Amino acid sequence: MNGIRRLVLQNVRPRTLCAHYSARAAPQRPKQTRLSAQSNLGPSAMSAHQVFAPLTKGCPVFKISQPITVLREPQQFYKQLIHGIKHAQRHICLSSLYIGSEETELVAELKNALARNTKLQVRVLLDCLRGTRTDSAGMSSAALLAPLVQQFGEERVQVFMYHTPALSGLSKQAWPQRYNETFGLQHIKAYIFDDDVIISGANLSRDYFTNRQDRYMRISDSQFSDYFVRLVSTIGQFSFRVLNGDQATGYKLEMADGVADPTRDPREFVREANELMAQFLHRAEIEHAVEAGSISEHDTLAIPTVQMRQLGITQDESHMREFFELVHAFARNYKSRSLMASAYFNFSDQYKRSVLDSASRWDLLVASPQANGFYTAQGISQYIPDMYSIIEHEFAHMARARNDISIEEYMRDGWTFHGKGVWSYLNQPLPQLTMIGSPNYGYRSIYRDLEAQVTVVPGNTQLQKDIHQEALGLLAHSKIVSQDELKQRTRGSPLWLRGLKPFVMKKM
Repeated sequence: MNGIRRLVLQNVRPRTLCAHYSARAAPQRPKQTRLSAQSNLGPSAMSAHQVFAPLTKGCPVFKISQPITVLREPQQFYKQLIHGIKHAQRHICLSSLYIGSEETELVAELKNALARNTKLQVRVLLDCLRGTRTDSAGMSSAALLAPLVQQFGEERVQVFMYHTPALSGLSKQAWPQRYNETFGLQHIKAYIFDDDVIISGANLSRDYFTNRQDRYMRISDSQFSDYFVRLVSTIGQFSFRVLNGDQATGYKLEMADGVADPTRDPREFVREANELMAQFLHRAEIEHAVEAGSISEHDTLAIPTVQMRQLGITQDESHMREFFELVHAFARNYKSRSLMASAYFNFSDQYKRSVLDSASRWDLLVASPQANGFYTAQGISQYIPDMYSIIEHEFAHMARARNDISIEEYMRDGWTFHGKGVWSYLNQPLPQLTMIGSPNYGYRSIYRDLEAQVTVVPGNTQLQKDIHQEALGLLAHSKIVSQDELKQRTRGSPLWLRGLKPFVMKKM
């Protein structure tokens, strides 16, 4: 089983920024580049489905026959959520980091849907640390959802709160709210309404519905939907459940009978959680395996992968390593380019090395300091955007010998950026693959948090165009930054800030 370990014990100029992703022209590069020096630059005889065929090994693969919808704006995302809640007949399954305590309308829609349809079941998976963090009014995600459990019963409403095993005992008591979340989180973002699944990196709070840019893709397929419902249910088996009870908080948390408490017995918890996840992934791989010869270039493939290294699950990590190797091998003989986005310039060392060593052109898209969610923060958090600029400058210095690696920053007045994913064009004007989901491709995504993403290999031109336009839409609000610009920006940064870099790279 691939990736599973049994444990023992400002001003923006869209045309300039988007020119190298135009459907009309190939990327413009200086004449003396590694790629232009290659002798064979003609079209590849292999299709994208052939190039990326190894990605289907060790993972469940779904052939999607219905059109996939690529959403572009937060408002569209919210409308789809409300539409899904209102029209679901069998089940609603929401997996997020948290639900904003102000989202009374969203919870009211869930309540109305449950009241209208007595056969409807609702499952919600959130992170325990983030989901129990209280706002200034003392409200939390758990307190917001507990009345649904009380009114409709556990048979119809289940609210799961995953708790990391990395924070237990005295450490859990010592670390305050917000800071305790650096140890590990439930970070998977998937929103399921019967056979429809919205894969995203967005959480369920007001800024993600208004002016915090993310990515969103709706996939309609009964088997694909069932995979994510079972994933959430499996994680729910080793998560706390929100029950009605405590008068002070409005709820109480309980683990299922016979399951180790991660805050009291983390070693046993990890063993049990690993066993449950390994069984789930093994079953999914067997049930949804495909033979290479059965895949046509007209098939749209959706390949979900999960990462839970604290629980011994490294499926997505292995999947990403394979992807980088495939792109590099292809680019040694043909022109190739890929775009990789993250909310923060905090890519893991292995991903940065994969980009630097790749024969392919790479463009990295991240939030500008002004579009960083911490830009208006108070206290020490206000320095986090400066720290990311320091890390960004160090990478630009490492890439100085390459003229086919660029860094672009999302900058849109009044907006923040939370998008993440990959668009791989190979040597074609339209993307041949995209990855979408929760990982930010940093240390946390690999080592600390629960993550899930979906690799989509389009089987038709319309979907390729939609994915391409999504990338162009993000780049239209982005600006290429140079090493000199980053050097100037970080000049004068206090030494103590640079000293915090190891903490930020591994915790944020």
